[in-house]
Amino acid sequence: RIASPTPASLLRKLSPTTAMCDQAAGVELLNCGAFSEAEPHLRFAIAQTAGEKNVHGLQNAEQFMWTRRLAESLIGQGKFEEATRCLKPAIKQLQIKYGPNDEDVLDCKYLLAESLFGQGKRHDADPIAQSILEGLHGNLKRGPDHFTTLKCRALCALYQKKQCKSIAKGLAQSTLEALESVLEQAETRVEAGGRKLMEPELLAAEKVRGFLAQVLDPEADGKAKDSRASSKSSTCVPDSEYAVSDFGGSRRPSKA
Repeated sequence: RIASPTPASLLRKLSPTTAMCDQAAGVELLNCGAFSEAEPHLRFAIAQTAGEKNVHGLQNAEQFMWTRRLAESLIGQGKFEEATRCLKPAIKQLQIKYGPNDEDVLDCKYLLAESLFGQGKRHDADPIAQSILEGLHGNLKRGPDHFTTLKCRALCALYQKKQCKSIAKGLAQSTLEALESVLEQAETRVEAGGRKLMEPELLAAEKVRGFLAQVLDPEADGKAKDSRASSKSSTCVPDSEYAVSDFGGSRRPSKA
């Protein structure tokens, strides 16, 4: 059983090694989809990095990176409202520091769109998802084949399902083809001796498939609702990504 995080008042007494181990555990649990187990470690990391300043005397972005990870774990547990509350101030501060097209800003905005969508606030979620698609496509650390971009496209298709089914299916089909291409390229890379997809990437691919199935498969919508209901009582949700955590991007706890 994972112990509760140490109260913030005692954090300063912990050794750096203890804090780093707790942070590492949070990332590892998040990456394998163990969202409820990861949550206390991620809260610990946020408290441990609170108030840290960079060399210019400005607040470091590290705390916001941990806040993003916490939001991932909350979304994975179906705690969408709490995730929304975490993300809004983090997005504001990151955007001030790094601009609207920074990859971490785009990642957080995607998470915000998904958390709003999870609350049934589709009309609030879709403009956010639509607005960041171009930024994700053009970002050198994301791009059209990145799993965050594919998830964003899939979420847009899911929204369009109730607006225009033909547009939704077209977008879903093209996204599915892009996903299959990415997975095929990954297999080819492995056969040539390259790296395998990491667990967060596999979880992200499953999330994309889950979104697209709700558009392309008439029976998937009911299955998705059952899955969301069961996820609230589950400690590990295998078809949830958020787990975009530490692959292929800046994921930079040292970002100053």
